[in-house]
Amino acid sequence: MKTILVPTDFSDAANNAAKYAVDFAKETNANVLLFHSYHVPMHITEVPVIIVTPDELQKENEVRLKKEAESLMEKTGVEVNYLAKMGLAVDEILNEEENASLIVMGMKGASKLSEALMGSITTATLREAKTPVLVIPEGAKYKNPDKIVFACDYNPKTDTKAIDSLKEFMRPFRSKIYVLNIKAKQESASIEQAVVGIDLENKLSGVEHIYYFPEKDDLVEGINDFVKEHNVDMVVTIPHRYNLIERLFHTSVSKKMAFHTQVPMLALHDNGK
Repeated sequence: MKTILVPTDFSDAANNAAKYAVDFAKETNANVLLFHSYHVPMHITEVPVIIVTPDELQKENEVRLKKEAESLMEKTGVEVNYLAKMGLAVDEILNEEENASLIVMGMKGASKLSEALMGSITTATLREAKTPVLVIPEGAKYKNPDKIVFACDYNPKTDTKAIDSLKEFMRPFRSKIYVLNIKAKQESASIEQAVVGIDLENKLSGVEHIYYFPEKDDLVEGINDFVKEHNVDMVVTIPHRYNLIERLFHTSVSKKMAFHTQVPMLALHDNGK
């Protein structure tokens, strides 16, 4: 792992994600790039008036990024670079991802996960990025991912790139993988379980792993229960091909939100169509 891209808006959630990223970078011999995109504010009148100039904004944001980068380097010894660019946040993040092996982003507290993620910069990045995206809840503190839940609506035709990315991610930690495929109680999964098991045996060769096919009508509740029961350190999903993200976040605000236990979520890109 070479460079970890950390988009920031200088919020508490983003600052926490940056701290997590540098701790992760220290364990994986990576460096960190703090990244902030901005736009020029306009005062709306009959004739739009620019409040500050682009040059002034650039300097202001670079000063804030430099201060944050120096603080993180002083605490950890990890190399932290910084970059500010004018533009739309998601577009600029996607432009920078080709130089990164991982994107780390923060999100607000889990009690507001649905509101914080759906329609947000984080969700858009999850959907569009080709680089793995690690989402850090606001209250999460760094811990080596010794136990990882691979929560999936899995299909044997899944491109191996996602599995390869997972194996590469966990290699420094020798993590144990729990393959979790939650089925509604009325669904029959015996045939699919057998097929998935055979297929993943090949793709996860050399990795300690075990399968779970629990029955639960509520996916979010099922993942939460499993995370708590097994004291899991991280949840992994493949949101691009399957509907798992929609199933996770299109829930009533009265229900428990996914990852209520403050567990980071790693979203992997899948080339399969």
